[in-house]
Amino acid sequence: MSSTPKSAQESTYQAKFVKELQKYKWSAPAALDGTTHRVTVADLIANWREELNRINADQLEGVALTDNEFSQVLAQVNKLNNSYEAAKLLAIEEAKGKIDGIYRDAHPQVTRQQITLTIFKKAEVRGGDSSYKIAREVETTNGNRFDLVLLINGLPLINIEQKRTDISLNEAFGQFKRYYRDGEYTNNFMVFSQMMVLNSEVETRYFATPKELSAFNESFVFHWADAQNKVINHWEQVIAQFLMIPMAHQMVGDYVVIDEAREEENRRHMVMRPYQVSALQKVEAAALGWDTADGQPHGGFVWHTTGSGKTITSFKTALFLATRGGFDKVVFLVDRRELDSRTSANFKAYAAYEPVSVDDTPSTYQLKKQLRAANSGIVVTTTFKLNSLVKELQEAKDSGLANKKIVFIIDEAHRTTMGTMMGTIKNYFREHGLFFGFTGTPLFEENNVTGKINEKSEVIDTTAKLFGPELHRYTIDEAIADKNVLGFHVDYINTGEFSSYDALRDELATKLQEEKPYLSDREIERLVQDVSKEELESAGLFTYQDESHIPRVVSEILTNWNEQSQERYFNAILTVAQIKRVLAYYAEFKKQLVNSDVQLNIAMTFSFGNENEEGPVNAEYVAEMFAEYGQFTGINFIAGDKKRGETSYFEDLVARATRGGSGRNAKNIDLVIVADQLLTGYDSKYLNTLYVDRGLESQGLVQAYSRTNRVFGPTKEFGSIVNFQYPALTKEKVNQALSLYGSGGTSSKAIVETYETAVAQLALAIPDLQTALADPTAWQELLTDEEATETFVEEFKAIAIKLNFVKQYYEFTWDNERFGLTEHVWMQYIGAYKNITEPGGTEDEDPIMPLVNKSRLVETQQITAGYIIKLIGKQIDETGDRLTVDGETLRIIHEQIQELSDMGEYEQSKLLKEFVDTELVTGQVSSQQHFDEAFDMWKNNRIQAVVYEFADDWGIDRTLLKESVTNYSTQHKDVVPYIDDIIKSLNYLEAKKPTQGGQLMHTMQLTGLLPSWLAEVKGTYH
Repeated sequence: MSSTPKSAQESTYQAKFVKELQKYKWSAPAALDGTTHRVTVADLIANWREELNRINADQLEGVALTDNEFSQVLAQVNKLNNSYEAAKLLAIEEAKGKIDGIYRDAHPQVTRQQITLTIFKKAEVRGGDSSYKIAREVETTNGNRFDLVLLINGLPLINIEQKRTDISLNEAFGQFKRYYRDGEYTNNFMVFSQMMVLNSEVETRYFATPKELSAFNESFVFHWADAQNKVINHWEQVIAQFLMIPMAHQMVGDYVVIDEAREEENRRHMVMRPYQVSALQKVEAAALGWDTADGQPHGGFVWHTTGSGKTITSFKTALFLATRGGFDKVVFLVDRRELDSRTSANFKAYAAYEPVSVDDTPSTYQLKKQLRAANSGIVVTTTFKLNSLVKELQEAKDSGLANKKIVFIIDEAHRTTMGTMMGTIKNYFREHGLFFGFTGTPLFEENNVTGKINEKSEVIDTTAKLFGPELHRYTIDEAIADKNVLGFHVDYINTGEFSSYDALRDELATKLQEEKPYLSDREIERLVQDVSKEELESAGLFTYQDESHIPRVVSEILTNWNEQSQERYFNAILTVAQIKRVLAYYAEFKKQLVNSDVQLNIAMTFSFGNENEEGPVNAEYVAEMFAEYGQFTGINFIAGDKKRGETSYFEDLVARATRGGSGRNAKNIDLVIVADQLLTGYDSKYLNTLYVDRGLESQGLVQAYSRTNRVFGPTKEFGSIVNFQYPALTKEKVNQALSLYGSGGTSSKAIVETYETAVAQLALAIPDLQTALADPTAWQELLTDEEATETFVEEFKAIAIKLNFVKQYYEFTWDNERFGLTEHVWMQYIGAYKNITEPGGTEDEDPIMPLVNKSRLVETQQITAGYIIKLIGKQIDETGDRLTVDGETLRIIHEQIQELSDMGEYEQSKLLKEFVDTELVTGQVSSQQHFDEAFDMWKNNRIQAVVYEFADDWGIDRTLLKESVTNYSTQHKDVVPYIDDIIKSLNYLEAKKPTQGGQLMHTMQLTGLLPSWLAEVKGTYH
C-alpha cells in the first residue's frame, strides 16, 4: 500500500495471512517484519546478499562477497529495465539464473579471480537449496510501502497487495500501476518481481508483472481455480492451493513462459493460467502413469476452448515431457504446412530461454534425421510429413523409430480424428508411442461424423476413441465467464432475397395449392402457419445468386466499415465457400472501392495446392493478386518462385494480418477473404469481425467464430459475427454448436446481449450522468467540490463503458432519442471529463474511444484548436500593417474559443485567448504573418521560456531539455527522452534552486519530477 497506515482490520488480516503461509514452508523472519520496525528495500537487498553467500558457498570458496564484489552484482541488476529482462536472467543456465563477470577482491583463500553466481534454481521447488521468506510492510525510497513480498532465495519474485473486503481489488491493481509509475520495478532490485497478486479475504487475482506501465491490462488478470475450473477465492484455500510451496515457486519458475517474439511489442513474460497448469499436470500424469492404479502410461486429449491459449499449454507440456519425462523425443503435430511454420516460430520464441531445442522439418529426410538424433528435444512437423515417413519406413521394414519412446502432441486434434494418416501413424508407433490431442472442439457422437475402422475393427469416430480419455476440459462458457476469451455478438443479415417470412409463407401456400390441389384453403393456411422460419428457408423458395448477392454483401460491409473496424484499427476476415467465390468477392471489392469514401487494404488467400489439398489456382490470378498486394505492402512476390512465391506470400499475409488494420499502419491488412484458411489455428487480438457468406456448423462454426474472441481490452468487448445467408437456419446452427461446446442456446454465455438491450442499459444510465453534471460546459463548478467531481468522473466512466459496448455492435448508429442525449452534448461531456482529469494526470486510464467519436463528429463539425485558429485567421483584418479585429468579431472569436474549451481543450483555449487578448487586440501581430504562424511563434517562445527556466533552476543543459520536450509522448508518460544525457549534463553548483541534501538528492528529485513536468508542459502547449 502507500504510506497510509493500515487499519486494525487490515493489520489483523495480514497477520493471519502470514501465519497461514508459515504452514506451507514459508518463514517470516523478524528482521523482515515491517510491522514491528522499519523495513526497507535496502533490507531486502541485504538479505539477498546473505542468500547469495549461502547458495554460492562453493563458488565463493568460503569467502563471503565483499562490498566491492556485491556492488558489481547490484550494478548488473540495476541495468535490468523491467521484469521481462529479469525473467530472461532467471531462466539462463537451465533456469538456475546466473550473474557472471564478478571480479573477486584479493584474499588468501580465493583462487578464482572471476566468478559466476547462481541466483534462482527453478528446479529446487521442494526445499533443497531454496529458501522461502516473507517480508512485510516494506518501504521504498519513493515513500511507497509494499504489503507483502514473497522472497525465494532472497529474490522478490511475488508481490502481494492486500485490501479490506469492502474495497475492490481494482484499487490494488491501480496501486501497482502507481508503484510502477514511481519507478519501483525498473532498474532496481524490485525488477525481479515476476508475479503480482491482488488479495482480500474473499477474492484473489494474479498477473505477470508487466514490462512497462502501458502493459497493465485488467483483461490479463486471473483468478486461481482448481482442476475442475472452480474459482478459489477464500484466502485460506488460496494459500493452500496457490501460494503454498512448491506451487508458488513453480508459478514463477516452471509456469512462466518467456515470449521472445519477433515483434518487440509482443515480447514479454507470461504466467500460466490455472486451467493451463491443470492440463499440463494431467497430461504429465497420464504420460508417466501416475493417474492409474497399475502405473501404465496412456494417452488422452485436452479440451480447451479456442482462444484460451492452447499453444502455450501444449508448448509447456511438450517442454516438461522433453526435459523430465525420460522420453526420446516429443513430436508436435500440426495438420497444415502453414501451421507448421507458425507453430515452430511460436515454440522457438517460447523456447529461447529453455533447456530444449525446437527443430524444424522442412523435408521428410530432415524429419527422419531429427527423430533418430540422440538428443531429446521438440520436433514440430505436419501429419502429412510424418505419414510419408512412416510409409517409407514400413516399406523398408524399418522399425527403428517404432522402438523409441516418443510422445506425440497433436494440435487441432478435431481435424485429425477421422483421417487415414493418423491411423497409419498410430499403428506404426503403437508399442512405445503416446498420443495426446489438444482441441477446442472435440468430436462427439453428436457430431455424426464418418469415422475410420482400425485394425481391431473399432470405429474411430470421436476424439476420445482416437486418443483416449478426456484429461482436462475448459469450455467456451467457462472461458467467457472467466473473461479469458470474449463472447460473440452474432448478426443475421437478410440481403434481400426475400422480403419477409410472411411473404415466404404466402409463396409456400401458392406452391402447396399447385402441388396439392386436393387440400382446402383452410388446410393449407393451417399447414403454412405451423411452418417454422427454418423450414421456410429450407423450402427452396429463394436462392442466393452471386450476380446480385455478392454486390449487396460488399456494399453492406463497406457501409459499416469505419464503425465496425473502429477507424481501421481492427481488421476482419470474410469467409466464403469455394475459391471461385473468393476471387469474385475480391473483384467486387476492388470495383466498389473505386467510388467509395472507404479506402481498404484487401488481400485474399486460398489453397495453392499444398501438401494436404489439391487444386492449384490459375497462375494469372496469383500474379495479379501478388502485384496488388505489393502496392500497399511494398513487397513483391513471384508466382511459382520457391523463395518469394506462394508460401512466402501466405506467411507474410498471416504475420501482417495479426498486426491489425491500416489505421495502425498503412501497410497492414484490413480484410482477408478466405475459403477455409485462417478459420482454425489463426490467432490475432486485432481481429474483431468475421463476415460469413457460407454454411458453417458444429466444430467448424465454433472454430471459425472463435477467431474473433481474443481478449484485447476495453475497446473490444466481444467478437462480431455477421452472417449473410439463411438467417434462421444459421441461427439454429449457432445454437446447436454452442449447445454442444458450451451451455447452449440463446442463454449461452457465448452470445452477448442484444443491441436493443445494450442501448436500453445505456439510456437508463444517462440520467445519472446528467444529475452529476447537468451542463457539461459548466465543469469548472465541480472543481471546488471533491465529492461532486468524483461522482461525475465515476458516472462518466460508467456511461463511456456502456457506450463503448454499444458502438461495437454492427447495427450501431447514433440515436439522440434512444440514447437520451445528442452526440454533440456527449462530446461536451468528454471535454468536461478531459478538462477535469487530464491537467493533474489523476486518471490512470482514459475510457474514451476517440477514434470512433472523432470520425463521427467530422460530419457535424469537429471543434479542434486547429479548426478555431483557421476560423480566427479568416475573421481578422489584414489590410494594414498590423492584424486587427473589431468588437463584434472579437465577441464571436471568444465564443469559438469557449466552444474549444467545452470540447476538452481547456489548456489550448486558455493559451489562445491569452494570445488574442494580449497580442492580437493590442496590435502586436504584424500583417506580414498569418494568424496561425504568429500564434505558433508566440507559443514556441513561451515553451522555450518555460524550458530554459526549468533547466536553469535544476542546472541542466537547455538544448537537451528542449529536445526532450519535443520528443516526449503522452502515450508513454514515464519515458523521458534523453534522460541519461540530461542527467550527465547536470551541474549542481550552477543550479539556481539546488536541492538540500547534495547532488545525489538533487538528481533523484529531478529524475522523479521530470515525467510529470514534461506531461504538464506537453499538455499545456501541445
